[in-house]
Amino acid sequence: MKYKLLLLDVDGVLVKSKEVQISDKVIHAISKVKNQLKIALCTGRTRRDLQQILDVLDINNSYHVIESGAKILNPQGVEENIKALTPKNVNWIVTTAGGTPQGYSFCVNGIWVEDLNKIADGQITTVSLHSLTQKQTKKILEAIKPIFSKYHVAVASHWQIPNGNFILITHPEASKGLAVKYVQKKLGIAKEQTLAVGDMPNDIPLFATSGFKVAMGNADEKLKLAADYVAPSIEDDGVADVINKYCF
Repeated sequence: MKYKLLLLDVDGVLVKSKEVQISDKVIHAISKVKNQLKIALCTGRTRRDLQQILDVLDINNSYHVIESGAKILNPQGVEENIKALTPKNVNWIVTTAGGTPQGYSFCVNGIWVEDLNKIADGQITTVSLHSLTQKQTKKILEAIKPIFSKYHVAVASHWQIPNGNFILITHPEASKGLAVKYVQKKLGIAKEQTLAVGDMPNDIPLFATSGFKVAMGNADEKLKLAADYVAPSIEDDGVADVINKYCF
């Protein structure tokens, strides 16, 4: 087998909404290879939001990148390599974004909250700016240009709104790509032995760590251009197609 590490984004790749809706075909394909290679989920979700998916796929005993790379969940279920923001950082981000987002949420101690007053005593890993349309996403990105040089900014798919986005802002050393490099070092697996599957621009750092890059059929056009292969969409069990083609 050429590949030893399979990286899978979650939303838009394994599931279409916040709920667990993984197809039987994808579950079966993962079950066939999970003992032959390492599978790491790479997501903006918290451990709590991800746990049911880990249980369904039976891949708890692996490394997983969570909270957009701000944390790594190790095979023993312990969070490590944590990169946090300060309340001062968060206040500056919110002030810079102003009224352009539809709303805000903050990942504090592994839980999403919407009240800025609740972040003071917690470990803050992510600020999420909510967008309902692509036009609004562009407006938000324009407003937060001063943030780009100081923090990591990623555009992710919205769990419930097809044309919406979550703009995720994390510590400058927190990204899917940097987190995957940490996992690769832990496992002794090279870039050339890694295959990544994604659907949104925030998966471009993931692609940078991988020898073979796959975009889903439902993926953002920018990601498709960066991919070595465009798989069928999530509706057509694209992950199963990738596993059957490249992981045996």
